[in-house]
Amino acid sequence: MRVIAGSARGTRLAPVPRGVRPTLDRVRESLFNSLGQFFDGGGVLDLYAGTGALGIEALSRGSERAVFVERDRWARSVILENLRRTGLQDRGEVIGGEVETVLGRLEGRGESFNLIFADPPYRIAAAEVGGILYRLRSLLAPGGRVVIESGEAPVAGGEKGVTRRYGGTFVTILGRSELTMIVAVCPGSFDPVTTGHLDIIRRASKIFDHVVVAVGSNIRKHSRMPPVERARLIEKVTSDMDNVSVEVMEGLLVDFAREQGARVIVKGLRAVSDFESEFEQAQLNRTMFPELETVFIMASAEHSFLSSSAVREIASLGGEVRGLVPDGILETVRQIYSGPDGNI
Repeated sequence: MRVIAGSARGTRLAPVPRGVRPTLDRVRESLFNSLGQFFDGGGVLDLYAGTGALGIEALSRGSERAVFVERDRWARSVILENLRRTGLQDRGEVIGGEVETVLGRLEGRGESFNLIFADPPYRIAAAEVGGILYRLRSLLAPGGRVVIESGEAPVAGGEKGVTRRYGGTFVTILGRSELTMIVAVCPGSFDPVTTGHLDIIRRASKIFDHVVVAVGSNIRKHSRMPPVERARLIEKVTSDMDNVSVEVMEGLLVDFAREQGARVIVKGLRAVSDFESEFEQAQLNRTMFPELETVFIMASAEHSFLSSSAVREIASLGGEVRGLVPDGILETVRQIYSGPDGNI
């Protein structure tokens, strides 16, 4: 690998550390041709930096400074070596840690970047990027660009931005206006998650840019399955939905929504009786968080009778719950909720 153009043109970069997938020279060259060959100052943020090749290329082409974020310490040592080789060490800052945590720190510092690169490992690209896009908007300077690299298309929203393919690599370029992401929270106890829950989550994922399934800790209610285990089951049955993530929720729903950058709560309704209680809760939530809207999705007819409590009771009495819970977790539900205490 080498620097393609600019002040450090032709400089050989250090060997790529094991486990890092670098952006190939030809992809970098095509990418920077799309962005504009050279830059007049401005900051660069290189997330999941790996070798730091993207950020270093930008520095070489005229960017004033660069922040590299990489959790692997061996990769961080390679970035430092590459900065040394190119003579750009005084203009680069290397930060270790998880990307989402570091983004919060950078926001706290009041940072602003003209270019933001996000090149996560392909196996987690869609989920990772979907979870951080809304935070990147606050870090992107007016007129700036976010560049997302992935192994599949479309990337994080599909219709947003311009996506180009380079062999097996897809690169999406987003402007600041395209980073406005509608995040929705779908809360519940999910004790256990049912096919009705899954239907609501799937339909919500087609409406909103990102859906966070919030698993309540139920501290006042006994459950055979801890919230972390319930969350894992939901992750298993939603693994095909790239814009859905699952979190355990502690405390108030409105506080959780703020933390997630969400402005929408999604609730499923089975009958008019559901609406009465949900309407009251929605009004209370808006009192505490006026910008928070609640969207109700009507349950499909085949799920209008279905609830977690019904599943628990049927399982506890030895009844058949096939079709009431997703197939991928059927045996787990049978094992955990069968027996005399399963309907608690």
